[in-house]
Amino acid sequence: MFAIFLPSNAFVGVSSAEDITVWNDSVEADLYLIESGGNSILNPFEDLLAETPTSASFETALTSSEQIEKWTLPSAWSGVVPDDTWSLDIYYEVSDAGGAQLNLSATVTIGGSTFTGYLDQGSSFVAAGSGFVTIDIPVESVTVSGTSEVSLTLSARTIVFSVPSSGASIEFLWGSVEEPSKISANLPLVDLTLEEPVVDGDVVYLGLRIESPFGMEALVFSDSISLSVGNILIETDPTEVSEGDAILVIWTWDGASGGVETIDISTEYVLQAGVKLTGSTTFEIETFDSNGGSGGYYPLNEPLRSSGRGSPLSITIDMALETRDSSLHLSRSTTLEIGGEMAFWMRWGLDHIGDETIPLSPVLKNFQSDGVTDDERGSRVIESPEVNAFEGFMESYYITYFQTGLGIESEELLGDLSKSVTFAITLDLLGEERVKNAPLTLRIDSLTPIEDGGNYNLLRSFIKSQPSPLWSGYDLTASVSTSIMTSFTIVELDASDLLEIEYLRFPWGEMVTITGEDLTQSDEFTIRTVPTSSPLHAPLGLTVLVVIILAGGLFCAFRIVRQRNRYPLLIETILIPMVFLMHFFAYPPLFVISTSGGVALIWLATALASPTVATGAAKDAPAKAPNIVTSFPTINCPQCGTPNPVTSNERPIRLECTGCGRVIKIVA
Repeated sequence: MFAIFLPSNAFVGVSSAEDITVWNDSVEADLYLIESGGNSILNPFEDLLAETPTSASFETALTSSEQIEKWTLPSAWSGVVPDDTWSLDIYYEVSDAGGAQLNLSATVTIGGSTFTGYLDQGSSFVAAGSGFVTIDIPVESVTVSGTSEVSLTLSARTIVFSVPSSGASIEFLWGSVEEPSKISANLPLVDLTLEEPVVDGDVVYLGLRIESPFGMEALVFSDSISLSVGNILIETDPTEVSEGDAILVIWTWDGASGGVETIDISTEYVLQAGVKLTGSTTFEIETFDSNGGSGGYYPLNEPLRSSGRGSPLSITIDMALETRDSSLHLSRSTTLEIGGEMAFWMRWGLDHIGDETIPLSPVLKNFQSDGVTDDERGSRVIESPEVNAFEGFMESYYITYFQTGLGIESEELLGDLSKSVTFAITLDLLGEERVKNAPLTLRIDSLTPIEDGGNYNLLRSFIKSQPSPLWSGYDLTASVSTSIMTSFTIVELDASDLLEIEYLRFPWGEMVTITGEDLTQSDEFTIRTVPTSSPLHAPLGLTVLVVIILAGGLFCAFRIVRQRNRYPLLIETILIPMVFLMHFFAYPPLFVISTSGGVALIWLATALASPTVATGAAKDAPAKAPNIVTSFPTINCPQCGTPNPVTSNERPIRLECTGCGRVIKIVA
């Protein structure tokens, strides 16, 4: 029977019934032929199939019996194997031959009994190519104990190739997604027991115990597990606890009507697609009005970190690059918001820091309990001494806790904290101090010196790949900035389809924003930079240099075209905003500088190639017709040669040329 630890709650009680086993029969299921840890095993979970198969091949004709492979169950499960026919489907591939004549046998061993089947004569010839051959094995009723051997042995008695060529062969493959060889069997695999309900005020905890030879795999890789009360499905996420080889799944039900009542409970466990194990029973319970009980189920044993679904994770990172004491430093503040089963496991672990009365996983057992009293430990509430002990011990224990407990590579996410000048870890319970399935945050602040001008991994994929994911997925948001005289130079991502990066440069600093949603443990990425404090790369220094280059080039160009056509040069000033857009969108500094210089050279070349105004006027337009009065003397313009009348005897006198507009001064 499962229990909760509620020493101060007067309304805790149990029903009058006992635990009820609702399934302990044989089940018809597919057992896949799988290689695991160097062993050949039988397993009902398709998720354990690998990407690449295991195989056995024959390249010459076989005239005597030879064993291909033997697969066993990890351990048998007590019960009765009924009379039935088991069917083995083994994948084959024939190459460099017209086909092969096969004589195969499959032997099932159950305890001291063996049953053998042979490949049907009508299926003994297989053509070139690939496919499955099926061997039926008649099995008689056998009683199985926990120590009985259950195994499958496949043997080739004879193999003869038809129309073989050089390199003719046949290969038998199993254990992969593409080659899912299996045996369809009927035998005991799982026991399901509905536990005696536990009442906490007006809340009832309903437990299902799952026992099988597959241990945690029976929880992690099953298709689904559900429980209903009165045909109404409980949709809240359950709590899972490991008790030896058994798994206890506990749901919280708050639909009791109050007082004494009888409830109908039914459960459904889907071992694999199309294989449902169901059971039901009734319990009599008595509930009391206590405004929602004491906050949720509290297991005596350490809860599981994952039931296979994984927990939600959201990560927010703030980074800033700056110079301190003439060297580069990167400050980083990383906040992990953790929910689901992982948050419950962390809260339960906080409430059991230093607990030596119950078995704990190594990651929790190693915590030191400085300042935590026996009254505070296991109290269902997380007190400040427990938080302080956690934060203090994490300063030296964070690598193990992150890697083993959270499944996170700390250095990839947080940087190398061993090189940090300072770092601190802060736990925030988000206002909920009880041990329950409620989110919490873990913040890590650090200040680390980094090499000026060296390649630096700003961020890398950090979730460790595991068969049973601890995280259902995670969201990532990072905001990165520099000071006025520091720069990242470049920000390169090697997996552009996973993350979105926005890199901008202002005169007062650079801003980098990195976002990713619904990332998984299989997603891999690396973000590289080259941090530096070089004035040529710094936002302010680069801005000033670009302005000097552009302003100098434009000034020189306009000096050249004082007496030339300016329109081509004026048109080319549109290149100015293009250069500053490259600067704003954080193109590499050397590229921005070279582009600025190139624009200045274009302006100078355009100025030198622009025609003079006089040449243009003489070729493109006739001179203005002079209004000459014959009674006045004339003077020819020294610039364009146009005669201009002198209408006054006053000296000195200034005249405007009627041809080119130049002012002519006559002094005598």
